[in-house]
Amino acid sequence: MKSGLTIREDNYNVVLDALKQLSGTDVLVGIPAGPPRDDAPLSNAELGYLQSTGATVEIDGETVTLPARPFLDMGIEDSRDKTTERLKLAAQSALEGKADVAAMHLEAAGQIARDASKAVIEAGDRLTPLSEKTIKKRRAMKPPIPGDKPLRARGFLFRAIQYVVRKK
Repeated sequence: MKSGLTIREDNYNVVLDALKQLSGTDVLVGIPAGPPRDDAPLSNAELGYLQSTGATVEIDGETVTLPARPFLDMGIEDSRDKTTERLKLAAQSALEGKADVAAMHLEAAGQIARDASKAVIEAGDRLTPLSEKTIKKRRAMKPPIPGDKPLRARGFLFRAIQYVVRKK
């Protein structure tokens, strides 16, 4: 009995190479480590961590408690369906021996998750609101910071959110 399957080309090695490449790759979304900012003693990565998890810190000689504002977790969760679809397409492309197309889908998954995390900050409505004291301090700054969205003061943290596709 025949299966009806016809093999036209043996591309086992191409498929195997593409799968190896895919399985050895991570898609990461976050804030890369970097030097401290000019306007703050911490780097954007450190500030992002403290803002995400919440912390008690000293700012201008005063002890302040920052509530957790997990913008990265929220954005990644918001984009889960779309990123999962792209990861599936990457796997399918690898099975077809198309490593370049698989890489394109991994890049797209990273972009989608990054943009969703930025959207959480931009909307601001799901993050713990700023205290009245913080809003007053923002207005008193030179130049003043308009608006009352958490994590969206001058945009440094927002612009620092990145994605990377890299080897494990």
